Amino acid sequence: MRFRAGRDVWLGSVIWGSIALLVWGLADMASDRDLVGAVIVAGVILLLLSIWFRTYYEIKDGRLFITSGPYYKSIPIGRITSVRKTANPFTSPSLTIRKLEIQFGTHGVVSVGPEDRDDLIGALRDVNPEIQVREPMNEST
Repeated sequence: MRFRAGRDVWLGSVIWGSIALLVWGLADMASDRDLVGAVIVAGVILLLLSIWFRTYYEIKDGRLFITSGPYYKSIPIGRITSVRKTANPFTSPSLTIRKLEIQFGTHGVVSVGPEDRDDLIGALRDVNPEIQVREPMNEST
């Protein structure tokens, strides 16, 4: 079961604005025949595009798979101990401020930003009913 990433307008504006500026810079570098700079800028553009289009979360074979551009993580759902809604702008991989903080194992923590947090919580608890849903942090929901 795949869960789409939530996307905030402000973050989309930052990413797409950056891509636009980088494309402009890439065109300028190409006209100046700055091949090294053009390759580097093209790589950054591809990275931003991959983050925008390849951020999602998937539950399959008892695991939570987290994909964000080139970043990939897999967590056994049986090791997840708790989930909490949060609004922390400084954690990732996420394209939204409205996230889930997932604790697993002894000290593992990851934040994800699915479009529908309640659906992901329910799907995780379907696999592991022992997952504790803790009180939200930094938000009013």
